[in-house]
Amino acid sequence: MTVLRGPRVTLRAFGPEEVDEAMGRIGGGAEPSDNGQAMRRRARIQASGARNDWEVLFAVEAEGRLVGDAQGRCSDHAMPPGVWEIGIELWDRGDRGKGLGREAVALLSSHLFEHEAAIRVQATTDVVNTPMRRTLESLGFGCEGVLRGFMPTGDGTARDYAMYGITKDDWRTRRAGWIRTS
Repeated sequence: MTVLRGPRVTLRAFGPEEVDEAMGRIGGGAEPSDNGQAMRRRARIQASGARNDWEVLFAVEAEGRLVGDAQGRCSDHAMPPGVWEIGIELWDRGDRGKGLGREAVALLSSHLFEHEAAIRVQATTDVVNTPMRRTLESLGFGCEGVLRGFMPTGDGTARDYAMYGITKDDWRTRRAGWIRTS
């Protein structure tokens, strides 16, 4: 299992005692008639901390407690080789705005460049998610455009998302201000 440690944040596998909480927080709750979605989500969480054929999923720990999840996705059915999409969620508002998300993005992105043959890491976020946009920009991710009508909302509409990316060459020159993985 991979464990990534920064000064305040650790990315690691979910512990068995954390699976139920993660089930309710990652991807929303699933009903028993969800065609196996809940079982697939549980299997993903239980296999966290190690790469499978399309993803690496981590628990985000800060101050000795579980505060969120982070994932990198690189499916050869959806992305060119070496291109990774990342996502991070700090579950409780009280944990946001403290630099924990920035540290988690830096740890995960560095891991992908250093150990997963990433040539590019990208992230999307709601255009109104100013804190995440600032986080990505502070790490050197460039805003590459707006994906109009990208994220379905459940009411028949879709939100616009901003696309950010950083290449391995850009990361090499910018990472001095980032945290090192262990």
